[in-house]
Amino acid sequence: MSTRPVLVLVDALSTGALLARHAAAEYRLVHVRSRQALPAVFAASLPSELFVADLVYPSRADDVVSLLAEYDPVAVIPASEFGIEAADEIAWKLGLRGNDPALSGIRRDKYLMLEAVAAAGLRTARQYTSSDVEAVLQWRRCAGLDRIVVKPLDSAGSDDVFICATDAEVRAAAASILGKTNLMLRTNAVALAQEYLVGEEYIVNSVSRDGEHWCTDVWISRKRTSADGRRIYDFEDLVSPRDPWLPELLEYVRGCLDALGVVNGPAHTELIRTALGPMLLETGARLSGLANPAALDRCTGVNQVDLTLDCYAGGGRALAARAAVYDRAEPARCVNLIARRELPFPRAELAAALARLPAFESARFRFAQAQPTRPTVDLNSSPGVVFLVHPDPEVIRSSYRALRQLEHQLL
Repeated sequence: MSTRPVLVLVDALSTGALLARHAAAEYRLVHVRSRQALPAVFAASLPSELFVADLVYPSRADDVVSLLAEYDPVAVIPASEFGIEAADEIAWKLGLRGNDPALSGIRRDKYLMLEAVAAAGLRTARQYTSSDVEAVLQWRRCAGLDRIVVKPLDSAGSDDVFICATDAEVRAAAASILGKTNLMLRTNAVALAQEYLVGEEYIVNSVSRDGEHWCTDVWISRKRTSADGRRIYDFEDLVSPRDPWLPELLEYVRGCLDALGVVNGPAHTELIRTALGPMLLETGARLSGLANPAALDRCTGVNQVDLTLDCYAGGGRALAARAAVYDRAEPARCVNLIARRELPFPRAELAAALARLPAFESARFRFAQAQPTRPTVDLNSSPGVVFLVHPDPEVIRSSYRALRQLEHQLL
């Protein structure tokens, strides 16, 4: 029997699979599924070969907790958005480091999330939730809002997020959302309407331990409009820690993390810097989808994945040795691939072409070779992400332009 300590990962999907691979050399991994079934778009990423056990939590929670106790794990980590609530509950039952399960709901429900942040005295967007589209329209009129965002309360990957400027667009968005099973495998009983925020969009990634927060990387996000009128991610640029807006953004994010009860572990926060100041879009109490340890180590000397493991299982020693805010040694751009038509994914050809770009650092693809693609409308229909890193920002920009040309040829 191996003497390596046991680490419990809940729903090690997507970036959580990367966490599992980083942890596998040092820990025996026990995996827990928070649902009887996992969405096919994510299930393929699960590194099942790394687990000494793979347990299903629903319907037999007590048995699973008893079995986990026999493994005597050092930590329970929510490895993706899917696993936040179950990980909170399991860690609490086992007496391990985590976040209060009584507050799990406000870390998942996007309406309750903003209500909690507002109750803490922080500025937030106006919002309303209902199963009645006419009530949503009435709220929009009473609030005097030209544009609103309509989306599910509980989903991921920009799933069914619509920007609406007319009553017809609100009705169409609600029709797409209400009654649908979302990516979290839950039925959308209501739609969430929020004030459309004007300003620059930022992504702030962090790791917390005992209520102290370390900022690992910050990105400014750029979007473009898809063929069906939805706003989709174009690219994100790594922000210099000397950016004049950064102190205000980070102070706001720390307040949001406190309000949401993010005491331990990673967080991925999206916000808009409006004319009135920062306003939250949402916070996920999990690893960022931008997590790329090799690239981030090169750019900042630190990465969210390794610091998450340190938080839960390493005694926090690496965190304690770090400054509260990262430094940037090299600029970076994370480019979201955009498919424009249906075709078998030319993964090998695309990878070879990308590798010739001067600023190319790495790529992470969501689709296998020849897997069917469809036009990109959200993060989950994007074929993948490409990291560009170079000391000269102009080399990054020229590599980005060349990348988009490749897309037009291949995607």
